Amino acid sequence: MLIYLKASNIALIEQVELTLHPRLNIFSGETGAGKSMLIDSIQFAIGNRTSKQIIRKGEDYALVELVFCDKVGMGLKYLEENHISYEDAEIKIERVLYQSGRTLYKINHQTATRQMVKELSALLIDVHGQHEPQSLLDVSKHIKMLDGFGEEAFSTKKAQYKKVYAKWQEAKYNLEKLGDNDRKRLQLKDMLAFQINEIADSHLKPGEEEKIKEQYEVLSHAEKIMRNTQQAYEYLDGENELSASLFLGKAIHAIGEISGISGEINLLYEQLRSIEANLQDATYQMRAYTDHIDYSPELLLEVQNRLDMIYRLKQKYGNSVEDILDYKKTCEEELKELVNGEYNQEKLLLEVAGLEEKLHKLGDEISSERKRISKKIEKEIDEHLHDLQMPYAKFEVAINDLETFNSSGKNDVEFLICTNLGDDVHPLSKIASGGEISRVMLAIKAVLVLGDAIDTVIFDEIDTGISGIAAQKVAEKLAVISKDRQVICITHLSQIAAMGDIHYLIEKEIQKGKTITSLKELETLKLQEELCRLMGGLITKNTMQSAKEIKELANAYKKSICR
Repeated sequence: MLIYLKASNIALIEQVELTLHPRLNIFSGETGAGKSMLIDSIQFAIGNRTSKQIIRKGEDYALVELVFCDKVGMGLKYLEENHISYEDAEIKIERVLYQSGRTLYKINHQTATRQMVKELSALLIDVHGQHEPQSLLDVSKHIKMLDGFGEEAFSTKKAQYKKVYAKWQEAKYNLEKLGDNDRKRLQLKDMLAFQINEIADSHLKPGEEEKIKEQYEVLSHAEKIMRNTQQAYEYLDGENELSASLFLGKAIHAIGEISGISGEINLLYEQLRSIEANLQDATYQMRAYTDHIDYSPELLLEVQNRLDMIYRLKQKYGNSVEDILDYKKTCEEELKELVNGEYNQEKLLLEVAGLEEKLHKLGDEISSERKRISKKIEKEIDEHLHDLQMPYAKFEVAINDLETFNSSGKNDVEFLICTNLGDDVHPLSKIASGGEISRVMLAIKAVLVLGDAIDTVIFDEIDTGISGIAAQKVAEKLAVISKDRQVICITHLSQIAAMGDIHYLIEKEIQKGKTITSLKELETLKLQEELCRLMGGLITKNTMQSAKEIKELANAYKKSICR
């Protein structure tokens, strides 16, 4: 269950810290006070997508921390599987969103991914939003709702079906690619063969272009290179009486005669000897370089033609020799696929047929299970609807079998209902009012929640469109649900508020020129005043007495169901 919540800089919330009750937690407040921000904070923490607009104006970041005590153990098992440590069955989820757009998630102080947070929170908390009752009017969502009543074996079967369906889609796509127009395939085959041969005939080698460019530069300046190196050689070590080596030798001889006089002179002598050795080495290399220049107009033309060929291939196939060779490899792989196309096509046809057979078999099994589930929940939902002041309501699940299959199996599913004695069942959108839709959704959620292992459930204004006796019945239903699990409920009805084990008032106020949303726990007198406001707004001696009586009746009811 959720035992602690901290929210900082979330919209109008500057900072809120809450310790939650293990049973029924009630939140109420005036319209526009920011009741939805509490749910938004929880949704934010558990990985729902949001924008930077959620960050309070003028702040650098938004932060929410949730601390759970996982008595059920499903979350702790997830932590163990992902090598995240914990103490005393506590699980802490944190999320920070910065103005830069960067988001940081943590689980028990260890950095985590959004996917990990969503997977973990799905085992700990279930949020039913205020607009969710309207999803009942969307027939496309009914099949997902129905499947939510399935047990673990059913979920496993569905997961298996989805894997097979994904393989079938991939095989179908590959088959369609192979089944393209034969003329186009033949043209592509010829084009690929030509490109492969053109590149192969060039005998390109990685790094070749740079070497050829250098060779071209040398050959195109060969005469100048030989003239200048010969001239340099003459200056360094030629027969010229003014050559560097001659004068260096004389300098070494002169210093050598006095090198024994002092260490400094000897050091100069050794330096000159080193210079002489380097000069001789450079002179030798210069002569060898000049002797090895292999120049001819024919060779220059051959190198130039080679460079031109590489440039042409680069214009067609890539920005470098390596790119051209990679392109050739890609063409060879694609050509191989085309050459083996007929074999692959036959193989894929067999694969598609086999997968379709599996899908039909799994689809039939899923369909049978859906029909079994529907009969079970029809009875349970009817019982809850009768408890919710709809005594003649009859809920049905229409399951139509399809000849083929889709991503969900081989069924269309639609929820039907009749609300009056003697009427036929009709689609929900044709017959149910807003209040009836809310009660139908609550009945569905009651069946789901009571059969689920998740320990914390949030109802965000599930009571929309409900009043009078129906409101009392909804309050009693929430009290029943909260017997075995934690319920967090945002409400505008006094009957529901009175059932709370703890009650927080959400208010909007001005502080230091800024609007902030704050929460405070209500004690007996303030709670009675809030019940008066929910009943009609006026606080008088009579309404305070009525509020007291409503709370006493709620306490008596909770005591009766706990026996």
